[in-house]
Amino acid sequence: LVPIMFILLDYYFKHILFARIKTDQDRISASIATANSIATSLADFDLDKAEAQLSSTTIPSELYEAFERILRNLRQYRPYIPDALLEEMFSSSLSIDRAAPGLTSKEAAIVFTDIQGSSATWEACPEGMKKGLRVHDGAMRECIYAFNGYEVKTIGDAFMVAFEDTIDAVRFSLDVQEQLVHSEWPAELLALEHLAWDGNGPWCGLRVRIGVHYGEVDVQLNTLTGRYDYFGHTVN
Repeated sequence: LVPIMFILLDYYFKHILFARIKTDQDRISASIATANSIATSLADFDLDKAEAQLSSTTIPSELYEAFERILRNLRQYRPYIPDALLEEMFSSSLSIDRAAPGLTSKEAAIVFTDIQGSSATWEACPEGMKKGLRVHDGAMRECIYAFNGYEVKTIGDAFMVAFEDTIDAVRFSLDVQEQLVHSEWPAELLALEHLAWDGNGPWCGLRVRIGVHYGEVDVQLNTLTGRYDYFGHTVN
């Protein structure tokens, strides 16, 4: 009788209990990923996207109710918040508290990005470009944060970013390109021949050139903006 009990217990632990634990772990991981995605949409004030994500996913009821309340409040007050203020809030929310690279080491990896053919695209499709730039900026800032970058400044549609670690700078450059390919671009932009994707090429939507340079930097605080800027041969 005892050996049979051990066999039954062994079967229970291996095939039933562990399976339930694995299912619970998968469910928790999926909920966390979903919550992060919804939170990103809310942070970007993309309320329609957040609402669609919320209605098409399954998350714990308490979390669902919290997101629903946030979404309802944002929709109520959104008309009273200027676009410029929203853009400033979002641009600073991810990286403003991060320490500037190179303050002590006097070395950093400097990354510059630039949208290819942006002037022509603005001229051909100004409304689509305005929407597309928000997609572009969102992907940039998400990856800057993910790879420990410091957003120095934007110059038009170009980003200047500093990294302490060269590997982080390169990983940022590769990951953001992948995100841009898989981003949801405005239909009017994809209607332009040079931005369309046929399913085979490496580009979809706005095309971004990225350069990385590592070396000595002169880091100076901009007292007007409260952020650090970078100078020297590495930057130039």
